Amino acid sequence: MNEPTPPRLNLIQRAMAKAPSADAYAPPRREPAPEPVFDSPAAKAPPSEPVRAPEHKPVNGAAVAPAAQASNTVALNMSRLREGRMVTPDNRASVTYNEFRSIKRKLLPLTRDPETRATTKNIVMITSALAGEGKTYTAMNLAICLAAERNLDVILVDGDVVRASVAQYFEGAPAEGLLDLLLGRRQHVDEVLTRCSEIPNLHVLFAGRRDDSSPELLASQRMADVCSALSRRFRECIVVIDAPPVLATAEPSALAMHVHHLLMVVAAGQSARHQIEEALAGVVACPSINLIFNKSPEWQRATPYPYYYSYGEKTG
Repeated sequence: MNEPTPPRLNLIQRAMAKAPSADAYAPPRREPAPEPVFDSPAAKAPPSEPVRAPEHKPVNGAAVAPAAQASNTVALNMSRLREGRMVTPDNRASVTYNEFRSIKRKLLPLTRDPETRATTKNIVMITSALAGEGKTYTAMNLAICLAAERNLDVILVDGDVVRASVAQYFEGAPAEGLLDLLLGRRQHVDEVLTRCSEIPNLHVLFAGRRDDSSPELLASQRMADVCSALSRRFRECIVVIDAPPVLATAEPSALAMHVHHLLMVVAAGQSARHQIEEALAGVVACPSINLIFNKSPEWQRATPYPYYYSYGEKTG
């Protein structure tokens, strides 16, 4: 990530040079907030034991609601994944799997603390400039590939609460999810976090029941608390958030302040140069931004390697 930027990324360099500083997007200073209610002590595993699926233990002296217990497992919709030419756990020889496996290998070192090697910079936001560029496709494929790692739990969050689409790739998706946490209808992450039956270390937080204030909730302090709770839910964990397109709503700009890494999906022949520049300027508050080139014409693919471009982690 510290190597000199290749000439083909001069466009991005110019975009970031014109972008306002992260301070322009910073919220007013707040006093330190109390421990969020989403992160209950009962949900944390003891450090000496391996952590797998969420355990529904009593929270604050009361058992988790039966409705939450009944919906804590979902199954992959394999037919829908295959129709979309997406990654499936039973086919690791596909070109798509190898492309996202390569992206995974570049992402994993960035999530670790350079001294302790602990996975502390572990919240990854997937977005795009415009709708239809493949951000959900990227989020799903990346989450499944990450979950192939041993001793790593992956939490996939459907943060596009207006046009939620993650649920279509699972069977038995519950009605409750992220919005129920943000609105206070549920108080703890474990009440709405589901586990994938085919991939036990893949967990999904669906969008939840819509509300008129849904978009604004992504920019709230409560969303920051949810992100913090999710990032600490497992000892070794990566959180992948499928966020709305940057130019469609202002919420991704606010959400960018609460994540450690951002992957901007750019579809071939779809976003204009000025739109990509504007989108990058909107999320400049994120300390680490990378680009994924999607939907490239087949005739341009001279090799099976992914089109993964990065201009590095900002310093200072």
